[in-house]
Amino acid sequence: MPDFIFVSMPYARFISRWFANVPNVNLGIMQSFLTEKGKSVKTFHFHLEFLPFIQKYDSRLWKDFLNGSEHFGVEYIGLDYVFATLIFRDKYELSKEPFRERLGSVGLTLDHFEEMRRLAEAFVDLCFSKLSPYLKGTKLIGFSCSHYQLSGSLLLCSMVKKACPGIKSVFGGKDCTGAFGYEMMKNIEFVDFVGTSECEVTVESLLEYMNGNGREIYNVLYRNNKGEIENSESKPNVSLDFLPLPQYDFQNFSLKLNELILPIEFGRGCPWKKCTFCPDESYNIKCQSKTSGRLESEIEHYQSISKDLRNFFILDSDALKDRNAIIELSNYLGGKGFIFHYAEFRAERMDRDVLGALLRFGKWASHFQIGIETFSDHVLKLMNKGVTVLKNVEVLKAVAELGVPVQFNLFTCFPGMSTGDMIENNRIMDLIAHILVCENIQIYPGEFYLPSDCPVFIDIESYGIKRHSHSIFSLIFEDFPMPSYSNYPYPYQFDNDEEQFKISETIRGKVAEIKRREPDKNFMLCDISPDDDLAIKVSRNGWCVLYTLRLKEKDLYIAALEKYRRVDEVAQEFGLSPEEASDILGDFERKGLILYSADRKSFLSLAMRMRQSSFP
Repeated sequence: MPDFIFVSMPYARFISRWFANVPNVNLGIMQSFLTEKGKSVKTFHFHLEFLPFIQKYDSRLWKDFLNGSEHFGVEYIGLDYVFATLIFRDKYELSKEPFRERLGSVGLTLDHFEEMRRLAEAFVDLCFSKLSPYLKGTKLIGFSCSHYQLSGSLLLCSMVKKACPGIKSVFGGKDCTGAFGYEMMKNIEFVDFVGTSECEVTVESLLEYMNGNGREIYNVLYRNNKGEIENSESKPNVSLDFLPLPQYDFQNFSLKLNELILPIEFGRGCPWKKCTFCPDESYNIKCQSKTSGRLESEIEHYQSISKDLRNFFILDSDALKDRNAIIELSNYLGGKGFIFHYAEFRAERMDRDVLGALLRFGKWASHFQIGIETFSDHVLKLMNKGVTVLKNVEVLKAVAELGVPVQFNLFTCFPGMSTGDMIENNRIMDLIAHILVCENIQIYPGEFYLPSDCPVFIDIESYGIKRHSHSIFSLIFEDFPMPSYSNYPYPYQFDNDEEQFKISETIRGKVAEIKRREPDKNFMLCDISPDDDLAIKVSRNGWCVLYTLRLKEKDLYIAALEKYRRVDEVAQEFGLSPEEASDILGDFERKGLILYSADRKSFLSLAMRMRQSSFP
């Protein structure tokens, strides 16, 4: 019998292939890590089984309920709520009316929801039946919880603890980190430990402690002899390059090998961790990245198992910690025909060499994400984003020219944002519309979310926010004991709420308007003419203008075509006085041909060298 069982329950967004086809990397790592330490381990990737289960028993319900809840957002009413009503049954019975009202607002009924509850309960019963033969002798069961897996995990854990009270339970992941970990320990008695950092050191120390071989436990919340909740000592996690390769029992998966999307950690942790809207700092994850050699060995390992393992999902809050690793890895991957699904990158270290390397990885089945957030430098400072509008536009221009599949989120409101910021945001969007209309770029406008543990949440008065006393999740349940729950955001009001609403509507309208523009009628293209001049053809909604730049004008413009440049540096390079350079660039700005930095000390030429075919 195993010393340790590790479970991954269904994600809220399990319709997406990202979640329905991707094994849980934490389980894979723990299986190999603990096995190497001489422990017996059993892992259950139940999230891979849920969608086939629903489709088998009621495909109509899958389409009606789950597509609808996905469209309106899992925070509004999604799968985690279904499992929650099964673990907090009494609270649900008191809360039928709030549920009915919210379901109705997304075109669903309480009958839809009740039907989904029955299937979810049947699925958890199936999971328990698969677990039961392995419970005898097990010392510890762990649940990996991220992307709203918490309620299903709690439900299954309650059944395990009822059958075998002696088995200790540990919960970890983004769903239960930070301040909420204490709330969960206070209110849910069958949760014995909550991880406060990465899992490898945590679980190893717990097993050693329960075996009587260790004196200390690390990186967890626990109850002392008096029943009081305490935080254990912390200990740095193992280096990623020294962790064993993940192990998966592929023969136990319900999916075929060519359907699986294997997760690969390029690294862990954010190198910045200062954005005011992000709670990453509370996750206590050491920032590190893998070498290209290590990444190559992982892919070779999977290929040695089966050539059908060709789909990969890049895990990392910023996969571009080491640009050289990206470029070196692309040289290995080029021509191998692998398929990649998603990745996240910060923009400040992104350049054309990196973007070209990413294209050489193989086919991108989905657009990867770059953190743009806004086209207002003032708002970027409010966010403490660590990047400028000029750099963001430089990256997007390169993306458009190279045909790289990219998506980005655009905040439509933010604490401290003013109408002036909105005007500046929309001015820049109009100026670079010829970039934003490219079909390989996707824009997702959205509201500011207020998660617990982020800097705005911790100091709401300084940011001009009034927040509700309960999270969006907790609000729907009558007399719910935990004001926060998992990583659900909190409802809030801005001090300038009416202004923020108008700002949000206007920015959303601008995005919709730009998406309606036709790429063939919105472009800014440049080329060298037969007379060695620089010809720039500009079309805005079909109104075309041709500009011809010669001599120093041409040199000045070309100098910043691929990368933004300092004005004084370029002026000196071409023998121009500051006044001459300023006059030329001022003319370019009036014609909409360049973008200045906020301090007007740097600029980027906006014309594109070529048009790329749309991303398939």
